[in-house]
Amino acid sequence: MNNLPAAQTPFDTLTEALGGLMVGHCLTAVTNFRVADALGDTPQTAAELAAATGTNPEALRRMLRLLAAHGVFAHSEDRFGHTAASQLLRADHPYSMRDFVAIYGTPTAAEHLGYFDYTLQTGSPTPYRVNLDGFFALLQGDPGFGQLFNAAMTAKARLQIASIVTAYDFSACAAIADIGGGLGHLLQAVLDAAP
Repeated sequence: MNNLPAAQTPFDTLTEALGGLMVGHCLTAVTNFRVADALGDTPQTAAELAAATGTNPEALRRMLRLLAAHGVFAHSEDRFGHTAASQLLRADHPYSMRDFVAIYGTPTAAEHLGYFDYTLQTGSPTPYRVNLDGFFALLQGDPGFGQLFNAAMTAKARLQIASIVTAYDFSACAAIADIGGGLGHLLQAVLDAAP
């Protein structure tokens, strides 16, 4: 008997693609309630995590099971544990991506994600649908979102810097500029690698 999985149907392909929306929303919700921090290093039940995070135990269990199916958390019997991916959601992880994930759960990000039809029709980025002056004007107009955006970009860069410094030989460069470099941490890493 053939033990290979059945071929994916076109319906499966579409529902899997749409399901990514649900996975993303569950990921940002769990991140916003700092479930990865509450989990720590010892596997716990959804009820234990719900008590620590002020969430509904059954809703949290369902979300964690969905995320575990996508490799974000580990699930065994009635307990949830960390994977390498969920460790990145912890605030104390040196390469924490918590702020990067959290930004996708903000109303501002959700509004922009809802305007892809505008981009498809006009070719303009979605921030111009929300604010005619563009994305940076939007950040200035919403200081809380701007602060979270900066933290998200810092987290993203922190994870990418080691790869960049490893992939490129900067030692032959006489001058290096980090244009729009945020905090300058990429430039500092390059200078540390190639003084």
